[in-house]
Amino acid sequence: MAEAKPKPEITGRCVACGCCVKACPLNAITVHRGMRAVADEEKCVGCGRCAGACPALAIVNVPAVVSKNNKKDKRWYDYLWIVTPVYFTLGFFNILFAWLGLIFFCTPLLIAIIGGNKSYCNIYCDRGQFFEIIGGRAGVSFKKNAPRFLGSTGFRYGFLAFFMTMFGLMLYNTYLVFAGAGLKEAVKLFWTFDVPWHWTNTSFVTPGVAQFAFGFDGVMLTATLIGLITMIFLKPRTWCVYCPMGTMTHGICKIKARGK
Repeated sequence: MAEAKPKPEITGRCVACGCCVKACPLNAITVHRGMRAVADEEKCVGCGRCAGACPALAIVNVPAVVSKNNKKDKRWYDYLWIVTPVYFTLGFFNILFAWLGLIFFCTPLLIAIIGGNKSYCNIYCDRGQFFEIIGGRAGVSFKKNAPRFLGSTGFRYGFLAFFMTMFGLMLYNTYLVFAGAGLKEAVKLFWTFDVPWHWTNTSFVTPGVAQFAFGFDGVMLTATLIGLITMIFLKPRTWCVYCPMGTMTHGICKIKARGK
């Protein structure tokens, strides 16, 4: 009698990013209420692809197998990765397109608040898909395991607090322009470096509207660049472990679950 393969054990390090769901060829893993991945032992064959895909190192008891071949049928949302390069290309030619980024900012929060799940992160996130395409399929990533501290509660919520503080400063600078300060035609990268952005025409909107676009584009571009850096040196979707939006929606789902 053949020895049964070990089944994955999903530990408390899980951040419900959904990478394991996409990696499983048998649809044996789901994310329960946006809080934690759960494996169906009846469907699971212990192939280890989930462990290989997990950027948070939350899956144990099976070998970590990294596979480029995912034979799942493609759905329309598997092509949302194209949104990321299109968004930044539009913003390059006219910074006002940065306002479209509010869709990516508000949608996952609304899904978590109303639906009580992380389906945006698990299924629809264009940035996560983009990292997987570039880092995984194109082979740009070294696919190294992330340091364990990246998935710790302290680091994740600390980074969220820092990110939201910088976001608040961006909003304050926008307020100053609405109040009469001069427009600053630059995109701030990594909250430090001002990149001049003088070629775009914003004369047909108020300076405050334009200032928000410059500021928000800097926020979105900085987040993507950080994600790309971690994608290169670590697993492709390591950004998903400490993504501020993922942390917020994870927290919201936990709060909602406690109320039931």
